[in-house]
Amino acid sequence: MSIVESIFGKNQRAIWEEFSKQQNGILKSESGDLFVEYKYLNFILKVKNYNYNVSGSSISVSYLVGMAEFINPSQLEFQITKENWFTSFIKIFKKKEIKVRNKTFDKRFFITSNKELKTISILKDKSLLEKIITLNPTRIEITNSGESFGEVPSKGKSMLYFAKQEKLKNLAQLNEIHSVLVSFIENLKVNCEIQ
Repeated sequence: MSIVESIFGKNQRAIWEEFSKQQNGILKSESGDLFVEYKYLNFILKVKNYNYNVSGSSISVSYLVGMAEFINPSQLEFQITKENWFTSFIKIFKKKEIKVRNKTFDKRFFITSNKELKTISILKDKSLLEKIITLNPTRIEITNSGESFGEVPSKGKSMLYFAKQEKLKNLAQLNEIHSVLVSFIENLKVNCEIQ
């Protein structure tokens, strides 16, 4: 029995197995955290459980994370985070915030990007915007550097990360992450010609 199964029970593994079967993917484990790796078109997607241990304490924070790596000719980078006291602090130092002109979205999320118009064009997709509002992720990011959630983009590639601080309870959560990744990929193909 793995560490995850001993903490959360065997039913969590069954959820991951079912998601793997649905996506025709492969169920894997890293340091006790389960994940499924699978193909969508010519992209490799990964949906994983990621536990972050807060340094200097016994506190562990659980995230459900989806990611897709791709070639990004436009070099678009952006970050969408929840509005909070930290984002208010950032605004003081004049970090330019992007607005998409959706009251609910703009009130709940803080967006920064190196390509404002491309970011806005991607988020003009009403279906994608509604998925983000409904799922209320902790962070969505496209970057080509640094480690996020235990993953680093390959040299010359960018990584799309979707992360929500929550524990796995059911298969619907994994399918929702998959849906957001697919919507982003489709929008990035049109707006940024990703490969």
